Amino acid sequence: MFDASRRRLLIHAMGYGASLGSLCIAGAPAQAAQSGLESDASAPSLRTMLRDPLLVRSLYRLPVSRDFSPDGAAGTNRNGYQWIEEQRQGAEWIVRAYAQDNREWMQLGWRELDWGLDRQQPDGGFASKDGFHSTSFFVEALARSCLIDPDGASTQRVEGLVRAARWLMRADVEEKGIRSNNPYTHRRYILAAALGQAGTVSGDKALLHRAEAWAEDGLRLQRDDGTNPEKGGYDVGYQMVGVLMALRYLPVCRTPALRAGLRAMVRRAVELELSNMETDGTINAGDSTRIGHEHARSGKLKEVPYGEILQAMVYAAHALPQPQWLEPAARLARLRGWQKD
Repeated sequence: MFDASRRRLLIHAMGYGASLGSLCIAGAPAQAAQSGLESDASAPSLRTMLRDPLLVRSLYRLPVSRDFSPDGAAGTNRNGYQWIEEQRQGAEWIVRAYAQDNREWMQLGWRELDWGLDRQQPDGGFASKDGFHSTSFFVEALARSCLIDPDGASTQRVEGLVRAARWLMRADVEEKGIRSNNPYTHRRYILAAALGQAGTVSGDKALLHRAEAWAEDGLRLQRDDGTNPEKGGYDVGYQMVGVLMALRYLPVCRTPALRAGLRAMVRRAVELELSNMETDGTINAGDSTRIGHEHARSGKLKEVPYGEILQAMVYAAHALPQPQWLEPAARLARLRGWQKD
């Protein structure tokens, strides 16, 4: 354990410049919010955005994956439990189940999430590899699923969610997480979405407060050209993964100024991403710092995450709003062969 003063010193030494409880929005996003360039109004709910016709006719009509076992083990966990984040596949089944009114997919999604909850330790963690980051992924997926399908948000599931979210806030756990997250802007938005959605599901104000701090820290990192840096530079994949997570957080964000800052960040980030899109919808990885260089948990070389990019563009079109972004989103869906005419 370490006390609050040590936490502040650690964060300051690592370049954050403030404690997680008192981070400020800085740079262009904050300036845009203060000048009134971005709306501070509440965003459409996630349930509203994921039923956008383009998503329903394309990505959300398709199965998520075949990489799961009948008992609910997903991804690499089919060969023995290692990564709790693999079970976030369950949330993607629930998203599609809600969009398509597919009861079978809904049941599959909860089965995968329950498989993960069955691995929860008494302290709220999951004894996963890369514990802090992997758990933040799972908490986001579980919390999002509870918001999308309130009928499935049983007492047992919500209690497990809160224990896991509070584990992420434990001083000793957070200290390690801050260190490992330092080079990755998008991880701030995963945590904002995870804790913000968990706090909304449970009513836990401490979770809501810490979510705001993580989001503010992400905003502070955005560069003037719209880059949300990953390992020191621009990455076409993780740029939009972070945007997608920020847009999952935006509907539950309680603070008007922070909502405005998030919208300004998303606008700049998406505009930069669109500058790397060809007329047919292809995204040029170019000099990306991670896509095309790193390998996923499965061992495959990381490729442009078109599914996340499509969702981020559609959600942003509704949440900012920027309806003109639906056109390049449709081009991307056609490129991938997802859109059903």
